[in-house]
Amino acid sequence: DLERRSMGPPFHDGGADSGHVTSIKEGFGFIRPLNDRRTGGGGLFFHFSALVGRDVPVEGDEVSFSVELDRRSGREAAKAVTILPRGTLPAPARAVTVRAVVQRELRGARGGDGYGGRLAVLKGDGPPAEGDAAAGDGGQDDDEQTEVVSFDARGCERPSALHVGDLVECRLMSVAGSRQRAASRVKLIEAGGGLPRQSGRVASLKDKFGFLRTAGKAADLFFHLSEAPREGGPLRVGDDVSFCVVLDPRSRKDAATKLRRLPAGSVALEQLGEA
Repeated sequence: DLERRSMGPPFHDGGADSGHVTSIKEGFGFIRPLNDRRTGGGGLFFHFSALVGRDVPVEGDEVSFSVELDRRSGREAAKAVTILPRGTLPAPARAVTVRAVVQRELRGARGGDGYGGRLAVLKGDGPPAEGDAAAGDGGQDDDEQTEVVSFDARGCERPSALHVGDLVECRLMSVAGSRQRAASRVKLIEAGGGLPRQSGRVASLKDKFGFLRTAGKAADLFFHLSEAPREGGPLRVGDDVSFCVVLDPRSRKDAATKLRRLPAGSVALEQLGEA
């Protein structure tokens, strides 16, 4: 319209053929298309060989491109990437940095092609998405709402290092055309650091492992001694501890991890069904 034309560079409504450069690596980068939900927050890959002209874009640059199937990865990639004048595209939505917990690990390849991951954003970290239940719309369970966002390997610092329960830091961006958000720049803060802590008592000890008696479980819970606290000397039968529960990759059963000592008497006999 006339008002837009009078303000400067021509306004581009966008589409799958335009967007903003989100990150630049050595020889390649990623673009966040304006109106494309397919990238899951990780961005659309492009190689420097796909650039039009000699200028290398920087983070935040506005670009146009075409989309083709990359022969090596078998996934979509940007081709004919052309840097546009500043102001050609509408400004991208403001990103916020938050902490989150890995709720579902990446599917498919564990490298750069992993997809379908989910993160649960910690309560109080960053403003909620517009229209999200976490924004406080008068629902009965507002205090229990946790926003769940998607991520893929292209938006991760080390995708193969992420597992369920890990505490991570990430950036949230709105997904064009929806009220959802997606995560990018996912970085591990603490392995297993987002898991809830439980309490129990050391029931038995072996050479390299032991078992905990815990509330609500008929069978004792396995733990490896490498997960025992280092301070205060070796664990003994009868010690009270707190811990997190993870799925052991070998046995595919629950196991205790990140054990911490508790003061004697912290765990009541009633909790363990021993009263």
